[in-house]
Amino acid sequence: MRPHILMIHTGGTLGMAPSEDSGYLAPGTFLDQILTQLPELAEIADLELEVLFNCDSSSIEPENILLISNFIRERSTKYHGVVVIHGTDTMAFTASVLGFTLSDLDIPIVITGSQRPLAYVRSDARSNLIDAVTLATKGIAEVGICFGDHWIRGVAANKNSVHRYGAFDSPNLPYLAELGMMIQIYPYAGNFERRVPKEIGNHLECNIAVYTPHPGMPWDIAPSWARGVLIQAYGAGNLPMGRSDLVRLFEDAQKRELPVVLTSQCASGATNLMAYELGKRAAAMGAIAGGLHTRWAALAKLGLCLGASFNLKTIREAFATQWAGEPV
Repeated sequence: MRPHILMIHTGGTLGMAPSEDSGYLAPGTFLDQILTQLPELAEIADLELEVLFNCDSSSIEPENILLISNFIRERSTKYHGVVVIHGTDTMAFTASVLGFTLSDLDIPIVITGSQRPLAYVRSDARSNLIDAVTLATKGIAEVGICFGDHWIRGVAANKNSVHRYGAFDSPNLPYLAELGMMIQIYPYAGNFERRVPKEIGNHLECNIAVYTPHPGMPWDIAPSWARGVLIQAYGAGNLPMGRSDLVRLFEDAQKRELPVVLTSQCASGATNLMAYELGKRAAAMGAIAGGLHTRWAALAKLGLCLGASFNLKTIREAFATQWAGEPV
């Protein structure tokens, strides 16, 4: 039986075209003819294309991501796999959210896009789409990004280049597959325990205040709208804990029962709040170590925890627990 694949278009560079007025890239209608433009896809699988929405991914909102998640879940039993076309700017965040909310599905969910539009002669869109559809037929239960030469678990992905065709990396987890003359899928693809709490996925709370410190930066308490805090700390989780304004931030967060999660500004490696004195002082004031979570996986997990109204103890446990194969 030929594989039956659902392809969902949400926007991004792949389907863009120069606007008639300015010549700048903007969401276009080129995707309406995708099956005509790429007849090779019909040789791989029977495809159905759904345009869920069409926006630059820099404008994506939490409700858009949950719409993708719910749309896939409702239709998952009808297809052998799903391909999601998405813009690259926020692809790692969307992939992290979907990696958590859809980890229990038993089909491949492959997220892809491109650095240059499919309408351009010299574009990476063609190979990315062909590889993504091929991976979607492989029957491996994963939510991952297919881009350039690799398939990457969504909850471990990070965009690391504005211009290279290999725009995404997996800094703390091996690749799921190498995409070259042959597609080499590694044994750990799809091989992880599913531990996502059943309460997760109905709401994604993104009222999270994010701080990226630099030397001499003044610290303000979290805004009144914030329900959580993410700090991209130095190295293994160090912060200038001698600053009274930073101490006030932590004291205020404790009073308001706001979770404060620390990830690292470094691309790879883990936050370990027991490694240095400054990290220990942050932990003593309630900081939660983000461990090996990327900033996108940390934001996704924190947003889903807050959306489920988890308390501080449960959120702390969540960051010490592998929900869906993410590095912790």
